[in-house]
Amino acid sequence: MKSKKLIIGYAIAVFVLVLIITFNAVCSIKQFDVRFATGSADASLSAEKIQERLNVYLDKSYLFFQKDNVYGIVDSVCEEDGTYLKVTSVEKNFPNRITVYVEEEYEQFAFYSESENKYYVTDKDGKILAVKDSAASNLVGGADNLTVRGFTYPGAEVGDTIASDQSEMFALLLTLLADADEMLGGARGRFTEVEYISRNGFDFFCFHMTEGLEIWLVDVNNSASHAEECFVAALQKYTELSDAEKTYGYLQPVYVESAGGVGPVQHYSGTYRP
Repeated sequence: MKSKKLIIGYAIAVFVLVLIITFNAVCSIKQFDVRFATGSADASLSAEKIQERLNVYLDKSYLFFQKDNVYGIVDSVCEEDGTYLKVTSVEKNFPNRITVYVEEEYEQFAFYSESENKYYVTDKDGKILAVKDSAASNLVGGADNLTVRGFTYPGAEVGDTIASDQSEMFALLLTLLADADEMLGGARGRFTEVEYISRNGFDFFCFHMTEGLEIWLVDVNNSASHAEECFVAALQKYTELSDAEKTYGYLQPVYVESAGGVGPVQHYSGTYRP
């Protein structure tokens, strides 16, 4: 009787072992379906490297594969190559396929720190991607990142959201850039740089358009100036100018309190300096 029980136990153990081996064979990873959305040459090379490193896990256990492995590989490759890629999702498709979505974080703004002589390069949402010596973009053939001057950025580090000591004026600028992004189909490529100037108790913004025209907002620290309304009116005027008119002069919109709105925006020749 005892011998019979041992035989049955042995048979069960063998059956379970065969089942595990068979299950692992069927459920081992056979494919990494990695889908990349990249725009720069460097990021494309990083994408190839990520695919190669993930392939090391082929034929390994599907069940025990951890999604954190993907995030770790992407972070490691980006650190090595100086590129900006982020994993948007990792999907385990039973029984043996893993789908990974990765996209590039694109440079857009270069916030210049005069005290450090450095540029804090960010994406469109203000995430600091890198600290550089120039405003040059990492996109092949693309325009330089939009340079912002006149602010200070205490304690700013890669990975942070950019913030400034001049918080109120900085928040206003970000609002204006969002307006430009919506009205012009993107701020980057439309402006070469934006200056914040504080002089004699007044604050100014100067937007340098790519073609050469400037937009000046005066006394922006005064709520009565209605800076955002003035800026929107100036952008509308800009869209109405001819290609030749956009190459010179400046716009200086003014809010007319008695009229309850922005007065007609004039296109002035020459230059303006506060």
